[in-house]
Amino acid sequence: MSTLIRNATVYDGTGAPPQLDTDVSISEERIVNIGQSLPVSGYKNIIDAKGLGLMPGIIDSHTHYDAQVTWDPSLDPSPAHGVTTVIMGNCGFGIAPCRPSDRDLIMRNLTQVEGMDLEALRAGINRDFEDFPEYLDSMDERGVLPNVAAFVGHSALRTYVM
Repeated sequence: MSTLIRNATVYDGTGAPPQLDTDVSISEERIVNIGQSLPVSGYKNIIDAKGLGLMPGIIDSHTHYDAQVTWDPSLDPSPAHGVTTVIMGNCGFGIAPCRPSDRDLIMRNLTQVEGMDLEALRAGINRDFEDFPEYLDSMDERGVLPNVAAFVGHSALRTYVM
């Protein structure tokens, strides 16, 4: 086993009361055991989490990071709030697919509906893609801190095919 987190206040995500002074053992990126006073031998890392909460990651099912992900792979501030997965492309908005000639129109959609600053979008969006698979590949190549699931925004898709 590689990691033991000791003495944490464990919130299991079910709504049950937290488990105080609980240990969690992890091996090969999987939780192996949860309990109190687990044996401490055989671990590569032992973390004392006394006074800290330990909980499953949070899925933010409605984000508008579609543009931000091209310049901020951390997707700040979500990870600081415990978010481990974001879902983008909500409300039908996104930035891919998009032909170079339609970029300004797609960005203007974001300014009207999401209140984003047009000049910040123009300066910030990394445009090394045109279609949606290239957009996903671009994210993979740059790397993104949280997990990402992305819908194809219907406004960008309609603009692209029409």
